[in-house]
Amino acid sequence: MKKFSIFFVIFFVFCSQPSSVDEAVDITTTTVLNEQIIDDEEPELYVMLMWHQHQPFYTKNDDGYYTRPWVRVHATKDYLDMVELVADYPEMKATFNLTPVLLRQLEDFSNGAKDLYWYYTEINADILTQEDKDFIVSRFFDTNPKVIARFPRYVELRNSNQDSSSWSNQDFRDLQMLFNLAWTDPKYLAQEPLKSLVSKGRGFSEEDKIVLLNEHSKLIDKVIPTHAELWKTGQIEITTTPYAHPILPLIFDTNLAAVGDIGAELPTNRFNKPTDAAIQVEKGLDLAEKLLGQRPTGMWPAEGAVSQEVLGMFAKEGIKWIATGEHVLSKSLDIPTFKRNTKGIVTNPEVLYTPWYGQLNRQDDVAIFFRDLSISDQVGFTYSGMSPEMAVADMMKALEAAREVSVTMDRPLVVSIVLDGENAWEHYQNDGIDFLSLMYETLTTTEWLKTTTPTEYIEKYGPQIDKLDKVFPASWFQPNFATWIGETEETYAWDYLQKTRAFYDRSNASGEYTVEQLEKAFDYMLLAEGSDWFWWYGSDQSSGNDDYFGSAFRNLLKNVYTSLGQEPPAYLDIPIISPAAQLFDKQSDSILNSNQALLVNGTTNTNIWSDAGEIETSDKISKIQYRFSDEHLYISIQKSSSAMQEANPWQNTDLDIYLESPSRTKIRRSSVPFKDGEVSNQEFLGIETTQAVFHSGEKLKNGSYFTCTKRDLPNEGSVKEETFSTDCLTKETTEVSAFGNELYLKIPLGELGSLSFGDKIKLRLYSDSFDTYVQPSRPLALFVPEVSNVELFLDIKDPIKDDHGEGSYTYPADGVFIPGSYDFEGFSAGIADGSLVMNFDILSAVKNPWGSPRSLSVQTIDVYIDKDFGSNTGVKQLGNYRFAKMPDGSGWEYHIVIEGWEPQIWKSLPSGESELVTNQ
Repeated sequence: MKKFSIFFVIFFVFCSQPSSVDEAVDITTTTVLNEQIIDDEEPELYVMLMWHQHQPFYTKNDDGYYTRPWVRVHATKDYLDMVELVADYPEMKATFNLTPVLLRQLEDFSNGAKDLYWYYTEINADILTQEDKDFIVSRFFDTNPKVIARFPRYVELRNSNQDSSSWSNQDFRDLQMLFNLAWTDPKYLAQEPLKSLVSKGRGFSEEDKIVLLNEHSKLIDKVIPTHAELWKTGQIEITTTPYAHPILPLIFDTNLAAVGDIGAELPTNRFNKPTDAAIQVEKGLDLAEKLLGQRPTGMWPAEGAVSQEVLGMFAKEGIKWIATGEHVLSKSLDIPTFKRNTKGIVTNPEVLYTPWYGQLNRQDDVAIFFRDLSISDQVGFTYSGMSPEMAVADMMKALEAAREVSVTMDRPLVVSIVLDGENAWEHYQNDGIDFLSLMYETLTTTEWLKTTTPTEYIEKYGPQIDKLDKVFPASWFQPNFATWIGETEETYAWDYLQKTRAFYDRSNASGEYTVEQLEKAFDYMLLAEGSDWFWWYGSDQSSGNDDYFGSAFRNLLKNVYTSLGQEPPAYLDIPIISPAAQLFDKQSDSILNSNQALLVNGTTNTNIWSDAGEIETSDKISKIQYRFSDEHLYISIQKSSSAMQEANPWQNTDLDIYLESPSRTKIRRSSVPFKDGEVSNQEFLGIETTQAVFHSGEKLKNGSYFTCTKRDLPNEGSVKEETFSTDCLTKETTEVSAFGNELYLKIPLGELGSLSFGDKIKLRLYSDSFDTYVQPSRPLALFVPEVSNVELFLDIKDPIKDDHGEGSYTYPADGVFIPGSYDFEGFSAGIADGSLVMNFDILSAVKNPWGSPRSLSVQTIDVYIDKDFGSNTGVKQLGNYRFAKMPDGSGWEYHIVIEGWEPQIWKSLPSGESELVTNQ
């Protein structure tokens, strides 16, 4: 038997957005010497710093109030002071991306629009209704804890909000004030009249609220003009994004999703609208020019999403440059990833730290700047936990390393730092002012470095920039578009979009509508194409309130119909996002090792249910239990005493049992209960049915009655619809028995497909007899225990409470990092059915605060497998950003990355490098 070694490492993860890094490659560049004379002040290195400012297009309620405050409060806390801070350093050059949907909403606020939080702030605290108070208590703590901590009274109210029923009117008035003060930049809070309000701290008056909201109005009114004025001076460059912030390549053609993600689930109806994509670019530039006074010559494609197919749309509108992420460049050059050394420094900066031209045959080439993922993410997610001095020093080390290569080149390199300019600062002390000030001061006083804008750089060095043969379809933080397409929910959303777009095309061709009606409907269509709706679909991202964005998306589609005087189709009332499943009160983590009969001598087989998972329900059904054996899933459904009116409680009761198994083909859009091909009613089923059992009390013979079914989805014009069949459980393979108040099912595991430890099976019960669901309002979820026979070859116990590294490591202050999150209790590995099975025991419960699709957020576990330990073969360096290596004499052949968003398997190559095998 061959021996091999396994090493594993667990890492802290500080953000919900996964990142990866890139691999070295030798690139020979061809340069053309620029004939212009370079002055003596030419730096050794340039830095292009770009802040991206964006908010989704929030909906308004029937009274005309924006339903979310985030455009307003980011204007008062971030947008204005960010650009003013740059102005404080005259030698500092920066680029600001202002998206059209953000500009449109900022203009609306300047014209008097308000949001619901503003509305509830204005209400006199003495006349608040209970509904008003409930809203204020539930929403006015939507502030980062670090910011709340700056206001002692805010902390006091937060700590008592569980008992707000005893609050006084003054308590509510103080909370109305403190929410809005907290969402105001410290710079303005240090100036009158807000300075006096901060000093007051508590006991605010109704007049104080008027003063505060008036100041908010003044700050909002200055955002657009201040940007426009600084752009005129040349100190900043302003860019924008296609109109509705769409993933432009997917609007061009959803099939492009499969290029970087071959396993992506594509929509039934291919969305393929190059004309829409072109209009998004044109309309975005038109709006920016209207509000800012100049037409941008650079663009930040939404989410940095680019492809060769959409480059010409930028060139057609006079765009000279765009920016995106380093993944796009590595894939475009056929480099697996950009490699970084143990200090996190790119090993081939001459490739990354330069713009490249995207080649076009009949139009001017478009220059593309590629962001340094590491430096950008450090600013966005890591430096907030460091002092400004340490953070800026760390950044300068990376820039100094780039400088060492830059001085050997024919022209200075340019490091592109591109990131969100609004969400990071609440995690910093003093809203990031201290860090940003020191960073700007350092960048403008370092003699060998200059900051620049993209246009300035390409005007100076454009003739020396090399060209790419192709531009790979990808985004700024992933080598694909997996965040916006590829999962079932996202597939539904794209199908909804295509159905509505097909309706618009038919309406436009009919000649029945006015130009004004069609323009209004098409604007809603373009807004529905925005990326923000698709971001929250699927399991890879979570807002904590995804239903809000799902409803907003469907309302935009409905507005396409209502703008043309048509009734929206019923399917737009069906939520795309399934309700979160409710866990059983007790999960069953053991299995039966034999084939058990449901009944023994005509009575319940109690052996099955001794260690069953169970949940107590209410009304018609009192309890549901389940248990696994190595061959079957057993389910017990118990009628409540109030529902037992006959001697045989199940004799006259119909019960539909819907199952969703992860490895079976799902009925797409199994949105409502159905039977025999007919929809039972319009309630939302909330699972993707893979098996259905229909029990009929009237036909109860020998305890079982089953039927399989299929549904035809309604035809929507010329849009393709599929006919789906259930993979039903059948009478021959599934047993049902009734005894007393209990109905038992015995389902062969083979009917449920290939199951693995930890898989989630969803369950939903519906009864025609009760005319309602017979369990809680959400689907139930049970987890599959380990059902295979693992032959362990390694079983390690680890001491607990040793999760402090070399002795000084401490957990981050954020509450998601609960004690024990990184403390191993044990590790085991074994073989089952030819597969390697590993089990990691962690001291604390494994939580999922950031909603990863694999229920793993804060931990990343690396496993390194050395097949021939001691032979000195394989890869020595640990994974990207690990900054460590294998023990002397060893090297890994396989590297497994276990994490919540993009788990990966890497394998070694004979060259000593490695390649990615899979990221599924």
